[in-house]
Amino acid sequence: MSKLTHQLQRAFLAGEGVERFLVNLEDLRSEGSITDEQYAYLKKDYEERLAAAGAAVAQQRLEIKSLLEDHRTSLANSKLESDRLGVRFKVGELPLDKYERLNRKMRKRASNTEAEIAELEKLLEANSASDIGLLPAKPGKAPLGEQRFTVPEASSFTAFEGSIGEVASPRTRLLGLVGGLFLFISVFMPWASSGGFGFTISYPAGDLSGHLTAAGIIFGLMAIGAAFLAESQTKGFVHIVAGAIALLVLLIVMTVPNRALDTSIAGAISRGWVTTGAGLVFYIIAATAVICGGVFERREA
Repeated sequence: MSKLTHQLQRAFLAGEGVERFLVNLEDLRSEGSITDEQYAYLKKDYEERLAAAGAAVAQQRLEIKSLLEDHRTSLANSKLESDRLGVRFKVGELPLDKYERLNRKMRKRASNTEAEIAELEKLLEANSASDIGLLPAKPGKAPLGEQRFTVPEASSFTAFEGSIGEVASPRTRLLGLVGGLFLFISVFMPWASSGGFGFTISYPAGDLSGHLTAAGIIFGLMAIGAAFLAESQTKGFVHIVAGAIALLVLLIVMTVPNRALDTSIAGAISRGWVTTGAGLVFYIIAATAVICGGVFERREA
């Protein structure tokens, strides 16, 4: 949404700037400060730029209309799902606690969609860059730098999603789940290898340090389990913590001297004693993906 707003505002500013140039050009011509040739050349250039800015505004408005229609459809679907959920509760299919949890999520989703629809409608009504500058910030969303990293309530750690579809929607939620799976798998892959005379020996994480194996298994399973939590804030909190601690363990193990190598693992790799394996790369990428998934989930909440 912010990208679309910025693009429309830039298009308006470009057109408004060229309009000022045209006014100044007319003033210079009336004063006799420029020749007819200079006037004709600049006027043609400015008119072409003004037309391009107008076309850019028109294109942005088309995109806004399309997005607005999608949001209205999504809002209608959310309200329909909420009504159906109420019926399922009334006939006894859903217990009260599950109904209240699911209904609370749907109301929150509908509220966010309504706020985005209001923003899009304001964008369509805007006729200048100053109109866009007056648009209110989206409610319920603090700037990224102002968001506080707080520990969620204990009860939120025992509420889980009602279906697999909710776990995978939106797609950014899959980052934590897939990252946790690869984090778990990575400790069983080759982390380093060494050899000579035609022989190669591969070392999994456990041969380098038991702490790496424990970190990959524990925090990988933690990330996988967190993907099924119902509250996005709680899910994001667990993913960020799991990914960050996994990377911290890796950093400590890689830099602390290893008795078997007489140096740190990082030192052995830098000196060419051992070669980096796929397991180490997968571990780093997976832990980073888990953290990114957590960031997206907390912003979505």
